Amino acid sequence: MKIRLLFSSFFIMIVINSASAQVDKGSHYIGGSLYYNYDGGPGTTTLYTFNTGTTLYTVNKLTTFQFSPEFGYFLSKKWAIGIQPDYSRSSGTETNAFTSNTAGVQSFTTVNNYHMDVVGLTVSLRYYCMLTDRIGIFPQFSLSTQNDLKDFGNGEISILASPNIVFFATPKLGINMGFGNIKYATDYHLNNSFINVGLNNAISFGLNYYCGKK
Repeated sequence: MKIRLLFSSFFIMIVINSASAQVDKGSHYIGGSLYYNYDGGPGTTTLYTFNTGTTLYTVNKLTTFQFSPEFGYFLSKKWAIGIQPDYSRSSGTETNAFTSNTAGVQSFTTVNNYHMDVVGLTVSLRYYCMLTDRIGIFPQFSLSTQNDLKDFGNGEISILASPNIVFFATPKLGINMGFGNIKYATDYHLNNSFINVGLNNAISFGLNYYCGKK
């Protein structure tokens, strides 16, 4: 079973009171997203080989939950700054099946349930370019952190740039779609860095409620 939910924040109310989108200096927006996924399939299996035998490592019954509220403020008619805290939990069942090929060493199987809680914070800068009263595009530049809640020193910091499209279903309710990004990330626990570039990955949807001076 797989469920994906995207929703505006609990404060969103759809109000139609003007003909154009409410994007201007002094305006602000609130919103966010909720994601839930459960994969009850066979999962993934990896075979490890040792001198004493082999271990078949399987992870299945995978559940992922993520909640990300979002708040932003317009510095001008085109520039907006935002902040997005988020929390996610990943859980599943891991099975280690060890098969011995050495005399005197016993084969065994262990089954454990596990979970990982991750907290993060993203600060973003958007540049809005409205093509019509209802449709616009905005590149978003972000600085983001992700940390294991049980081991806060285990995490990464990343810099991202991504293109986005916004459609105002009403003058105050904007539907966002992002596609692809350029990402530079550093794992400061492993001291490892990588760059990712793609236009067909990291597709995302979100809702924002815009309100302010108009």
